[in-house]
Formats: sequence, C-alpha cells, structure tokens
Amino acid sequence: MNIDIKDTIILSDGNSYVVAGKENSQNNTYYYMVDRSEVENIKICVENTENMTLIEIDDNSLIKNMLPLFLESSLKAITKEDFELLEQNN
Repeated sequence: MNIDIKDTIILSDGNSYVVAGKENSQNNTYYYMVDRSEVENIKICVENTENMTLIEIDDNSLIKNMLPLFLESSLKAITKEDFELLEQNN
C-alpha cells in the first residue's frame, strides 16, 4: 500500500480519514487517522499487506506505545501551512 501522511482515505465505516501519522515498527506499518468531519473520531490501524487492507487496532498497550511515535512522525510531516489550510476549511 502506498499511503502517506496527509493522504485521505475512506474506511469501511464510510467516513473519510486524514492520515496524521505513519510509523513502521516490528515489520508492520501503523497509521494514525483522524475523521475529516469529526476530529474526535480517530482510528489506529495496521497495514495487512497480504490483503492490501487496514485493520483497526484496539490493543491499548500497543496504542500507548505507538502514540509518541505518531507524534514524532506528524511533527516532521505536517507544516504550519497545513494547519492554516485546515483552519480556512473549518
């Protein structure tokens, strides 16, 4: 899969999500995604390379370990201009 930070994807719930973080860990790629219309709705998913799908993670200890990594990758990829565009669109 070729998904990057700032990409928008539609998940099986029918909602559009912006990829806010992407991290590779232990031979897996994880994504931190925020619903475009309801920013409180977030998903943390792992890439299933065999089926080319994303699987939502609900393991709280894994999520807790991944959040600092997502923050670091987000800070590198999301610019001040990106935040300004978000403010203009809301």
